[in-house]
Amino acid sequence: MSELEAALKDTERATKKQKLCAAQSLKAVSALQEHVQTVLIQLDTAPAGGSEQAGALAQLRDLVAAHRKVHNPEVSTKELHSAVSKLGKSIERAFVADICRAPVSRGEMDQAALDRIIAAHLFQQGRFEIAESFAAEAALDCDEDLRKPFANMHSILKQIELRNLQPALEWVDSRRDDLAAAQQGYEAFEFQLHRLQFLRLLAEQGPRVALKYRRLHNTRFHEHQALEATRLMGSLCYASRLEASPYRDLVAQAQWDAASREFVRQCCGLMGLALESPLLVAVAAGSVALPTLLKLADILQRQGKEMVVRDDCLPVEVELGNEFVFHSIFACPVSKDQSTRENPPMLLPCGHVLCKVSISKIARSASRMFKCPYCPNEATISSCRPINFPDIRT
Repeated sequence: MSELEAALKDTERATKKQKLCAAQSLKAVSALQEHVQTVLIQLDTAPAGGSEQAGALAQLRDLVAAHRKVHNPEVSTKELHSAVSKLGKSIERAFVADICRAPVSRGEMDQAALDRIIAAHLFQQGRFEIAESFAAEAALDCDEDLRKPFANMHSILKQIELRNLQPALEWVDSRRDDLAAAQQGYEAFEFQLHRLQFLRLLAEQGPRVALKYRRLHNTRFHEHQALEATRLMGSLCYASRLEASPYRDLVAQAQWDAASREFVRQCCGLMGLALESPLLVAVAAGSVALPTLLKLADILQRQGKEMVVRDDCLPVEVELGNEFVFHSIFACPVSKDQSTRENPPMLLPCGHVLCKVSISKIARSASRMFKCPYCPNEATISSCRPINFPDIRT
């Protein structure tokens, strides 16, 4: 359970305690009010200064004492205060109150580049009016090269949501060569669109029109996803009741949602962009790393030290999770540092691989023999060779 989910549960618990406490208090006050009214009537009718008034007052004291034992407000309010206190701690854990204490890079920020990234994010999300207003306020020159591709993408995406697949099919057909060069599996996406179109025609216009469409695009159905194409033929037997048939998964809303998402991925791939906005990913990663950095900043502050970021590297390693791993990396087993162009992985004669800086520190000099830290073999710096791993970026 995440810290935010825990805070939500504590909020629900505190709300229930507050409602229960309020109901109990209202009931207790109402009962006490009835007792007081009864005693007041007795006092008004009894002779002044007589024993009856004294007895009525004594009776009221006894009723209040007995009422306090039955309806003790301290018990219910104690439970409420405990729930509220726990909620406060959960909120402190789930939300960062002051992010200004987080470490920042000492380098200069390129404000123009940041503004352009924000504008591109807004265009990618389809917030065109907001993006144009932001660009105007930031004095950005948002030309058609930035806006037009996203405008076209969201125009077609809107048609897919309306279950009109023709614009998406025309988009694929007009960019077939580019999609093939991008190697993002566009054939499966094209089949996905044709399959949805076939099923839509089957449900709306009947088997004859659907079969005609099937024959017209026969190669697209046979060339890829042969098993799924066979399932489509079986769906013809349930043309009038597809949603209650064994093929109901083919017409589920999830299929249309998947087609929309895949269309966005294919579009962004042609534009050289990731499916998720880079700004969105950066903010999400920052929200994961920030609590750890703030905790470290508090520790250093108590020690009278300041935490700074040098060379765009965080002062502590933060585990972000697999959702933020986008490509393979090589980390030196000795220094634990990630390889870079200036510090590439090097292959020792024995077959072990270390980063160049680690080898230089172990060897101490270019001509000196050194022992591999993982086996008894010896080597020199000149006997080590740079190595390039497939699909690993440096």
